[in-house]
Amino acid sequence: MLALAPKSAVARDRLAATLWPDRAEEQARASLRQELSSLRRALGDGAEMISADGTSVRINGDAIDSNFGVPETGDFLEGLDLRSEPFDDWRRAEASRLSNATAPQAKAAVQDTSANDIFENPSVLVMGFVPASPDHQDVSFATGLVIDLRTSLSLWRWFPVIAPEAIGWKTDRDGDLREIATSVGAAYAISGAIRRSGERIRVSASLTEVGRGHLIWTESFDGEMSDVFDMQEAIGQAVVARVTPEIGRAESARIIRQRPANMAAWQLLAQTDELERTGGEGYGSPESNRAQVPLLEEAIRLEPNYARAWARLGRYYFRSALQGWIEDRDAAFEKALGYCERAVKADPTEWEGQALLAMTMIFGTHAFGPGKFHALEAVRLNPSSPYARHGCGCVLEWTGEAEEALHHLRAIFDLNPNYPNRAAALGDITTCELFAGHIEAAVESARQLRDIAPDYCRGLQRAAVTLGHAGEIDEAAEVLERVLALQPDLDEAYVRETYPYARPEHVEVILDGLRRAGWRG
Repeated sequence: MLALAPKSAVARDRLAATLWPDRAEEQARASLRQELSSLRRALGDGAEMISADGTSVRINGDAIDSNFGVPETGDFLEGLDLRSEPFDDWRRAEASRLSNATAPQAKAAVQDTSANDIFENPSVLVMGFVPASPDHQDVSFATGLVIDLRTSLSLWRWFPVIAPEAIGWKTDRDGDLREIATSVGAAYAISGAIRRSGERIRVSASLTEVGRGHLIWTESFDGEMSDVFDMQEAIGQAVVARVTPEIGRAESARIIRQRPANMAAWQLLAQTDELERTGGEGYGSPESNRAQVPLLEEAIRLEPNYARAWARLGRYYFRSALQGWIEDRDAAFEKALGYCERAVKADPTEWEGQALLAMTMIFGTHAFGPGKFHALEAVRLNPSSPYARHGCGCVLEWTGEAEEALHHLRAIFDLNPNYPNRAAALGDITTCELFAGHIEAAVESARQLRDIAPDYCRGLQRAAVTLGHAGEIDEAAEVLERVLALQPDLDEAYVRETYPYARPEHVEVILDGLRRAGWRG
């Protein structure tokens, strides 16, 4: 893992969670310390090639053969069984990546690319594409194409990709392109339009340098509906070639996605993208979520190993359990877990499946080690996804790593200042700032959350807790009054069940904060 990691370093927590997922966090970290000690003894004079500090373990990259990781026959580490699901997922993902890159390219990529590095490079905004017509099918097709293009660019993992959600899905016909792109801090903007005649389509795309308003590339692509993936690939290649000069390294660092073989299945997923886009703030309405289920089930019938369809089906049941849309929460979490596991098994590079699996493991089964692994894996695969960042931040909050959680939670708003689930993200930020001892920042986030989401009960609970601990008792009591109006039956059992912190003292912080606000539960 060290030899193939970005900059030849891996976080201690990730190593521990990957290699010892069945052990508690402290036990896993102790096992890692013991194994590192044994490894250094075994290396003898070469022990200095392994170094470690309080957060990371690294290997001297100069000591690694450039062909490392590329097997002469079979898949990478094929046949090695550590009885660890997170390790198996990592091995499959690395095998998939290495099979699509030459050894020198792969080595350069893993040494030079990391999730944190993307913010050192200029950001690219993907705008909405003008659909062929206002017809629902044409709008759905345009939405699906843009979402896939956004994800395709994100998987280069070389620069931040700002999604069309950040600008309300505006196209270049909805206002001044430079003003729209500047509002979200983008250095480049991709815009486009689609024309369609039966099964024939033309996709026109342009890349604009925002600062000067200079059009640096434009091209049209003609083909059949089934050529849409090749068009996305061509657009992505053209954009990357102009945004970053390190195209050789970027190419080998890219995660290669599995394409659906059945175009009809992809079109069904495009319809769910449109339902998601128009379904409302946060998790969307119960109705918009339920409407996606038959489309997803049909897509799976057409293509049984369609990882993204399995992940989206898992998303529905995860949301249903969390939001109480289904009475039997345990059964809903069980379904969500099964569907997300199917997604990751079908395609370990399906970042959405990894993120949802992480959340489901934490909330549904309190499996903190494996949950953390999958959350970190989602960000590694797609560091430009606000959803992956949010999931990772949330999981790290539950595992007791507030500072690291804040790193990911703050990145959400760099990637999408108008993140649709911003209230939930602010709730996580508020609590993490409190746990980290940043009282002023916690209060600021709590007040912002209170003001933008007066009906978001979970967020208001966190705001009341923070204001209570900060000594702002009048404000805390006012927020608590609103909480109890929304949830009159709030009791200690609910708090302990739905705040699944790995550290018992963090649950007590929540309970104590509520009581300081005047709660008698």
